[in-house]
Amino acid sequence: MDAAAKPTDFLGGDITCDRYSSQFLLISLKVISHVIDAAAKPPADFLDGDITWLGDYEECLAIHSNLTEDTAIAPFDGEYCLVGIPIPAKVIPNPLAAASQYLVRLGVCVPDGCSENDTLILLNTVLSKIPNNTMLAASVQCQDPDRKFDTRATVVIVIVSLFMTVMVIGTVYDVLYLQWPKSKAQTMAGLLNGEVTEIYHHKITAEEDTPLIGDKTTQEYKPGTFGKILLSFSVYTNGAKILSTNQSAGSLTSVNGIRFISMSWVILGHTYAFLSPLADNQLPFTILMFKRWTFGAILNALVSVDTFFTLSGLLLTYLIMKEMKKKDGKINWFMFYFHRFWRLTPPYMLVLMVYVSLFPYIGSGPLWKKDGMEVNYCKDAWYYNFLYVNNFVNLKDTGSQCMAWTWYLANDMQFFVISPLIILPLFFSKAIGGIVMFVFLLGSWIATGVISKTYNMKPSLVAGGDFFSYFDYYYIKPYCRIGPYLVGMFTGYVLYKTNCKCRINRYINLFVWIVAAGLAIIILYGLYDEINGHPMSVDVAALYNTVHRTLWGACVCWVIFACATGNGGYVNTILSWKAFVPLSRLTYCAYLIHPIIMYYFSNVQKRLLHFSDLTVMYLFLPNMCLSYAAAFIASLAFESPMMGLEKVIFRRGEKKD
Repeated sequence: MDAAAKPTDFLGGDITCDRYSSQFLLISLKVISHVIDAAAKPPADFLDGDITWLGDYEECLAIHSNLTEDTAIAPFDGEYCLVGIPIPAKVIPNPLAAASQYLVRLGVCVPDGCSENDTLILLNTVLSKIPNNTMLAASVQCQDPDRKFDTRATVVIVIVSLFMTVMVIGTVYDVLYLQWPKSKAQTMAGLLNGEVTEIYHHKITAEEDTPLIGDKTTQEYKPGTFGKILLSFSVYTNGAKILSTNQSAGSLTSVNGIRFISMSWVILGHTYAFLSPLADNQLPFTILMFKRWTFGAILNALVSVDTFFTLSGLLLTYLIMKEMKKKDGKINWFMFYFHRFWRLTPPYMLVLMVYVSLFPYIGSGPLWKKDGMEVNYCKDAWYYNFLYVNNFVNLKDTGSQCMAWTWYLANDMQFFVISPLIILPLFFSKAIGGIVMFVFLLGSWIATGVISKTYNMKPSLVAGGDFFSYFDYYYIKPYCRIGPYLVGMFTGYVLYKTNCKCRINRYINLFVWIVAAGLAIIILYGLYDEINGHPMSVDVAALYNTVHRTLWGACVCWVIFACATGNGGYVNTILSWKAFVPLSRLTYCAYLIHPIIMYYFSNVQKRLLHFSDLTVMYLFLPNMCLSYAAAFIASLAFESPMMGLEKVIFRRGEKKD
């Protein structure tokens, strides 16, 4: 700082902060020492990429200067602020790093009378005095660990409390009026049958397997409409349904394993992506991982989402075709759309509501976002998510998205909405339906190729290039992502037409398995040279962006087709393991919640971690377990009750006399 400069020359006019700055040296040595000690200092491995210097958050907040110690100025408390200083891209030796916004983040301890703007101006004034320095602070966030609930948070707490209350009432009602009497009747019937058989076995000539006293010793209780509504919230009944390993006849059992493995893959990829800012070796760890070809499956975990698109298209077509066959091609299209919207939206919106309203209050720390991760944007734009059009909100224009990972749900809903345009002609004429499907696929390929070439896109998010163009114009747009969905629809139709019966010559079967596995490996690991300094041409990258997701969907479809038709061998045995059934049911809620779990963990940390493969595994496994545990709770509270209410409202599933 220039010796002639006064603090009041560069502060933003805040009198309180001006006074603290101008009289800083009058504060007691004890307080000054804690202020300086709590502030960040450059670490030993700064030149190797340690760019997050947190200082001591708790020591800063513990500072209390009072009138007894410092009579010259008013009392103050320590306030922790995290400063972000952008690093010029030219100094980062990696395609991904150079394409991303890396910040030197350092913690400072200031008097609580200083605002974020005061702190920003003060720091930039100091930084501007450093010779040859061009790096200035771009952001400052000061922590407020004692924030009070606002009206929105209070309302959400009341709503969640009402849900919990109804769940308790519904569970008690279920146990007292249904489960306990049923259990008691069955127990009594068993005991009486045993006793009668023991006493009169010489005199009774009835069939051995005929119970002497029926199971229904009392008239079975039948709940009314209000009782059925309460039962929709029963933790006992809903929990039993979620955890059951039973499946309806004709189910494609391998889908359960594929769904769970794909969700685990998504969580693993997000563990690296979301938690890497916690690493004190973020840059060197990232560069090291990029140089390992075995890391390709993590870098290209993006195609795991294409697996879900494939499953959606396949299951929709397979199931709706069977339903249309039973009803001579007639479908209640209102229920077709309503059921989908009702199945997805209530848990989605309730999770969003809790996330936006309560997340800012449930933690604290040097990295904590006091307004939540995306809360400010969600407050103004949540209706895009409600309408499933949030994938048309460009990140480059807004700087944020509400629950950004839910772009997938928007795409999936949009594919579902237009699916009858393919399903109807396909049901009545496979030739016309096939042509329509091919036109959709060809249109998607053309659009993707043109967009990729126009914006000079790289073949992956992790290959560098313009992140915003890739994400906004290609990655989240339905006309670029529908390929796997269409391949899934085609496979679902084939399974329907063959009734899952197709014997394949063992050598042909083996050959197709080898081709599918080889193609999947090429897709996963084929970008190694691209990421390590040998980029594709724009045309080759456009071709890759155009077809690789569709080809990945084709590989997944082969696995499902082979398993469903008896050509899957041990692969089918593994994927059809019954333990995958309940885990598969929780996948939707796990997808909604798992980033929130990671955000919370990363933002409450007060010290950095040193990343290694072992560290990531220790983070991934708890992330997955906690995500599924939270998904189970969310499914009990939000998802299962809504499905039960739908049956009550439309009297679905009731047996007609």
